[in-house]
Amino acid sequence: EGVVANHAWLINATKKQRCVPIALWVLYREWVDDVIDGQVEHVDSWHHFVVARALGLNLGRTKDTKPHEAADLMALLAEDNKLGKGDPAAALEAWLDQTREAFDFRFRKAHHRSFDGLTVAEEGAWRGDFSFVQLADPQLGMLHGDKSWEEEKAMLSLAVQHVNRLKPRFLLVSGDLTNAWPVGPQADPINAAKQVVAVKEVLREVDSSIPIVLVPGNHDIGQVPTPNELDLYRSRWGDDYFSFWVGGVYFMVLNSQFYMDSSKTEMQRKDQDAWIEAQFEALKKRQPKHAVVLSHVPPFIAEPTETQGWANWEVEPRERIVKLAKNAGVRIWLCGHYHGNAVAVDEDLEVVTCAGVGSNINWTANPGVVATSIRPDFEKCVGDPPLLADSQHSGLRIVRLDEEGPRHSWFVLNDAPMSLEDAFRQGGGSSPGRKQKRNSEAITNRLGLYGNNQDAFKTGARH
Repeated sequence: EGVVANHAWLINATKKQRCVPIALWVLYREWVDDVIDGQVEHVDSWHHFVVARALGLNLGRTKDTKPHEAADLMALLAEDNKLGKGDPAAALEAWLDQTREAFDFRFRKAHHRSFDGLTVAEEGAWRGDFSFVQLADPQLGMLHGDKSWEEEKAMLSLAVQHVNRLKPRFLLVSGDLTNAWPVGPQADPINAAKQVVAVKEVLREVDSSIPIVLVPGNHDIGQVPTPNELDLYRSRWGDDYFSFWVGGVYFMVLNSQFYMDSSKTEMQRKDQDAWIEAQFEALKKRQPKHAVVLSHVPPFIAEPTETQGWANWEVEPRERIVKLAKNAGVRIWLCGHYHGNAVAVDEDLEVVTCAGVGSNINWTANPGVVATSIRPDFEKCVGDPPLLADSQHSGLRIVRLDEEGPRHSWFVLNDAPMSLEDAFRQGGGSSPGRKQKRNSEAITNRLGLYGNNQDAFKTGARH
């Protein structure tokens, strides 16, 4: 609710054609210049947010607000002590500081290993079927090597439009929000920061009623993360591993980079390991309706016993944590990282690797071969063009959880359904518990991943 959510004050101020107090107007504009300018890609987005927060409106309703109009409103609200009692200038600055925190807070709702508003106390009871949307690898900057990222940003924006129309229970973004490395021999912290700003600009357009759940990817925290990079990620996006509940379903978010290379974060990896064990032990006692694991890198992409490569986990933690997950009743594990679709099963557990909402790789080989290479031979396993970032190839996955279990369908952005119900109306979606179990070879064939992977994207191959 806004400070003048009933709008009576606003109507009265408009009728009286109030004069704007110039000192407070200037204070607002100078504060924006000092605090906001340079921290966001388009300063207008700040003005839109301020007015929406003050008037208790959805952000989409304030897109036409001009900077001077936002300043007019803030100055009058401060003068009438709507922003706080006492000195109007001090109240205005204090309210703006609070709004600055709110401007970024929806990206940092994961903290203390939980998620604000999605705790077991609030969401622990089963309330019936629901759906959510998964976006993997926005990875702004991938297509043009960080020289520009307009295509990926446009695809993310289009996906957000679909999300706002579909109204899922929450939005899952499965890592690699940006492309530029924050650390390492190829580090580009300047472009990385710019890409973070651009991603936030787009994700702020997600309807405020839809929580945004973020999973850390290797491009977000580095191939070989250090404690400093973990701190940087947490300051931008919140916890790197945590759990949350939605409608009686338990979700676990993992930092999968610990199981790729934890040579500089051994203590942090041990902390996550201990937390995972404690969470799964508690889960066996609580027995939620369903349990879901979320990570950026999949534990395996074709077979549970496959060798380690660039797109799966080290073997020891994979075997240990997958076993814990299965014993705790986890039936679906959602991932990204591969920039293509792949599905694998291990008994009742389905590991779903989701193609990107940004750039996808035009794979021409079986993912079980590609993913288990230390470094893929791109001359042999990638077609022409090597990368695809448009509405016929970039896409989203809709996941539904009902009495029987999980179902999911992949859609290219050009083919996104008009409603969540439409996603499964024709029997689309599957899970090992619904049909006869399929081996990984059958799954990859169905997804079109043995041939030119463009077909899988163009037809919106569904699973």
